[in-house]
Amino acid sequence: MRTTIRTATPAEADRVARAYAEACVDEAVTGWVFQGDAVPFPALLASLDDPLRGGGVVVAEGPDGIEGVSTWVDSGGDAPHQPAEQALSPRMAAVLALTAERHPAVPHLYLASMAVLPAARGRGVGSAILRHRLTGERRPVYLEASTPRAARLYARHGFRPLGEEIALPWGGPRLRPMWRDAPRRGES
Repeated sequence: MRTTIRTATPAEADRVARAYAEACVDEAVTGWVFQGDAVPFPALLASLDDPLRGGGVVVAEGPDGIEGVSTWVDSGGDAPHQPAEQALSPRMAAVLALTAERHPAVPHLYLASMAVLPAARGRGVGSAILRHRLTGERRPVYLEASTPRAARLYARHGFRPLGEEIALPWGGPRLRPMWRDAPRRGES
């Protein structure tokens, strides 16, 4: 059986959040924000609510379950917002503030996050998710790559660096803003 790429539904929230928590366990920004602790499950579940309801969560599913999770946000040129009532750690607040400052001011699709479970890494799962979501996309796409390896993956899918890196404080990782132009007529 092969991996299937599809849009997740709100009914799968718990299952998607559990897979996402496992996939993010060693992700650069998540590790820095939570300082090596597990991502608090209720916060992760809440963060997926709007994207799931809006059709913005794309998953890769293999024979043993979900192998990768990505969240996509339609942006009218504004940075995604965090609900004011949600308490944020100083590190998460720094990530949101610094990335918001650099968000492009033109309408685009934003790849807010993508993570592949450790057992599925190196098998093309991230590329499959990108191909699935980017095929037929007529808008430009923006993201912040959290590692050089991720930046190389995105470059293979048509993304290019966009400005200077974002240096997270307190010894945090450096994020690489990247942009993929809207395809010209006849391109995909």
